[in-house]
Amino acid sequence: MATWAATAIREKHPDAYICWAAEERCVPVIDTKHLVNRVKEIPRQKWRAYKKWNPRVLAEQIRICQDLKREQFDFGIDLQGQLKTAICLKFSYPKQRVSVRGADALSRLLNPVPETMPTDAHWVEWQNHVLNRWESYSIPEHPIMPGAPPKQPKLVTISTAAGHPTKIYPIEYWAEVAKGLMSDGFDVALLGGKGDPDLELPGITSYVGKLSLAESMAMVASSELHLAGDTGTGHIAAAYGVPVISIFGHMDPKNYRPYTALGRILRKGSEARNIEPVEVLIAVRSLMEEVHG
Repeated sequence: MATWAATAIREKHPDAYICWAAEERCVPVIDTKHLVNRVKEIPRQKWRAYKKWNPRVLAEQIRICQDLKREQFDFGIDLQGQLKTAICLKFSYPKQRVSVRGADALSRLLNPVPETMPTDAHWVEWQNHVLNRWESYSIPEHPIMPGAPPKQPKLVTISTAAGHPTKIYPIEYWAEVAKGLMSDGFDVALLGGKGDPDLELPGITSYVGKLSLAESMAMVASSELHLAGDTGTGHIAAAYGVPVISIFGHMDPKNYRPYTALGRILRKGSEARNIEPVEVLIAVRSLMEEVHG
């Protein structure tokens, strides 16, 4: 979702030097050809192998902040508001800085947090609102993303991933959805990381645990439709302009739904499993009718 704010800056300032500090696992999401000039990788996965406040980790964190400081930024924005990002912004010492929120007291102390996010605000719109504290920006129609392969008509990708128990859509439900999609003439491919739910079903191609993030993004981008729980691939689909159906659990879709007009949100209570497969298929047919007229 942060790519919308970065795109707004790039569209207003085509010649700006933009540097994005991000965890290494997120780097494939960032376009380094048209969106940013530099990505500073933060090796948090490596750091997790050490105990908290390990001297080696602290020394590396200091070196990263010193490297960013040498860029002499005019402006810096923290688009996450966690302590890890607050420290990075503060000690890169931009001339002006702002954070979209402060997740704890120390984060709020390190960087200016102009306002509290309203309960009904979408995260993309709130980031743009805070960005306007620097100067006026409009939310772009689409964010700048890494190049996408050609569309594959009739391809539906399904992400089986979920980062929280209430976000899990049961794999047996996905199986019923996949059968319905195939009966409607779609080709179905499953996406997910290592350890995510998988299924073997005639006619389905499963890439669960087999693709990198960049490869999974390319699959989503080439899809005619993407289905997912409340997880990152839904936001990737929205960013690429791919119609998406999202099944939500405990998180409020008002804040965190994929930011697109080509989407459907399904939510019933606080668990994704409360949505029946037939409800997903009804939403698919409704959305496809809207898309194709």
